[in-house]
Formats: sequence, C-alpha cells, structure tokens
Amino acid sequence: MRCIIVDDEALAREGMESYVAEVDYLELVGSYNSAVAAHNAMQQHPVDLMFLDINMPRLTGLNLLELLPNPPLTILATAYPNFALEGFRLDVVDYLLKPVSLERFLKAVNKARDLYLLRQQQQAPQQPAEAEYFFVKHNRALEKVVLADILYVEGMQNYVQIHTTSQKLMVHQTIKAVAERLPEQQFFRIHKSYIVNLSQVQALDGSSVRIGSCLLPLARSQREALLQRIGHRFL
Repeated sequence: MRCIIVDDEALAREGMESYVAEVDYLELVGSYNSAVAAHNAMQQHPVDLMFLDINMPRLTGLNLLELLPNPPLTILATAYPNFALEGFRLDVVDYLLKPVSLERFLKAVNKARDLYLLRQQQQAPQQPAEAEYFFVKHNRALEKVVLADILYVEGMQNYVQIHTTSQKLMVHQTIKAVAERLPEQQFFRIHKSYIVNLSQVQALDGSSVRIGSCLLPLARSQREALLQRIGHRFL
C-alpha cells in the first residue's frame, strides 16, 4: 500500500516513518509538514493510505479530508482526543492518540490493509456471466439454442438430439462433447445417453425421470448423485 505521512511536527513524522518501515506491505511515498503540501502532492500521485495529523496551521487534517473528493484510507494521529467523533464522521479507518505505540499502530494498519484488500476485490473485474445460449449447425443453418429452453439432450452415437420447448435439433456431435459445453450447475447426465435440464425435471419415479410427457431412463449409478443435486429443493 502506497502511503504518506502528514504532520507539522518533525519528530512525529520521524516516529511514524520508523513505524512504517517496520511493515512489509507499506511503502512510504511522501512525508509532508502541511496539509496543503500533501493536498498538492495527491493531485499528482494518488495514494492508498494517509497518516494524518489534525491540528496543523492554515489547513487542518479534517479540512484536508473534506477537500478530497476521493480521499485515501486515512488513519488520524493526533494529541487531541476530542476530534474522534468528527474524524469517524469523515469515515477514517482509525484514530490514534499521540504518543502512538507500535502495537497500536500495527492494529490500525492491519485494519487499513483489510479494508484495502476488500476494496480491491470489489473493484476487480467481474467474471463474464456464463453464456445463456449457443449456436448449433442444423440443416445447413446455425440455430440459436437458449439454455433455459432445453428439456433434455439425447445421445445417438455420433449425433445428439436436443429437445427444446419448441423444437428438436439433430446435431452432429457426441453427447460427451455437448456435456462439456453445458453448465454443470444447470444440467445433469442421468444416463450415458441422456442429459437433462434440472429445472425441467418434473418427477423421479424409480429408475426414470419425467420431463413433460417423456420418461427418461435414470442410470442406477446416477440416482444418488441426482438426489443430492435436487435434495435442497425437497419440501
């Protein structure tokens, strides 16, 4: 985490700098004796964490926080306890009273690190949603197949027949290859020759699965696994 120290007292800055040097995940990129200097620096080079004194001439630490549209994670370090409420109103990570012990400093920066990692996770690009459809070659044309519309897939040697709510599509493809294309949380292979859409299953009866008016064979080896997959929906 890139951090800066803002304090008008040289000794206080030096003490905080020595603490920062003790922490592997902190990188000190600036140490400033005024809020104005820190403000100017952050316009050019944003930082992740700021150690901020409150009572400084010309511009206080709280004034600085209010000026920044997107302030970094901030730990206040001050000799004045009466500003704590105001500090937390500005969403600071922690409020340290001088003189600051190393133990108290580490507790504050660990809290800041946890918040930083959470923000990084929230800002990370989301994985693209799994495709809700695919195209298959059928009768010299490419036909769109919506996953939710599939009732079941029937294997026929090197072909499969995809049964949907509106049509049947004969495709030159093995059932194994089709199984690898279908999202496993939505589809289940109940037999060497059949894959069903779990949301379309209407009944389990002994060694068969009913979808609409069709009874499909359920392999004995797959029965227990199927029951586990739909078990959370039992009343």
